[in-house]
Amino acid sequence: MRDADGNPVLDAQGNQLFPVLDQARTFRFVETVSVRTGDPHAPKYAFIPCFAGGTLIETATGPRTIETLAPGDMIRTRDNGLRRIAWIGHTSLDRRQLDLRPNLRPILIRAGALAPGLPERDLTVSPQHRVLVSSKIVQRMYGQSEILVAAKHLLAHPGIEAICPDEGVTYWHMLFDRHELVLSNGTWTESLFTGPYAMRNISYAARREIFSLFPELARPDFCAHPARLLLNGQDGRKLAERHIRNRQPLVSSD
Repeated sequence: MRDADGNPVLDAQGNQLFPVLDQARTFRFVETVSVRTGDPHAPKYAFIPCFAGGTLIETATGPRTIETLAPGDMIRTRDNGLRRIAWIGHTSLDRRQLDLRPNLRPILIRAGALAPGLPERDLTVSPQHRVLVSSKIVQRMYGQSEILVAAKHLLAHPGIEAICPDEGVTYWHMLFDRHELVLSNGTWTESLFTGPYAMRNISYAARREIFSLFPELARPDFCAHPARLLLNGQDGRKLAERHIRNRQPLVSSD
């Protein structure tokens, strides 16, 4: 199995592959360690949509940092009003892990990068986390006013960049009973989408918890329905380039 950039991430048995080295950096090997595979409690890495710690999520009582949220909390959504969190989890990666796996480095969307005032403050998400893009260009290209694009496919856009924090990153995953759009630092982004790719890339323990809440997700014939059209990498990058060329914001009010 490979990620959207073509890097192998899982072998035929579903085990995580290590590492993909960043060729722009110099590494010195100082020790060898044993890696135990098959640990059901070992976290899978962040190949799924996640918010970095500190992200402000709009709730029924106002914005709260995502790490303070819990199942049962009511979250404001774009399509369905206030919705209850069904499950929330997190994965922490230190600087060494981010050095070894540059494709896991968080994406920083600076305040105002999507449009004037959006996001309202710097927003940090996992590479796969999808952001709502809405513009006349979207309407012309896809025949609908709003679509979802992974943050990593917007890297060509000014104010959006991959970062490697010295302190590492903790990614938070938030699940509802359906795919939702939530306000994060003032801009609309997705909740955890229970498509097959995401479900393969969370830990065994997390998957077991989620299946206990939503048994239908374990069925081979289950088909998850996204809140908006999900663009693949090629189309997402093309869309970003079109906005840059036309000097248009990724989110417009008209």
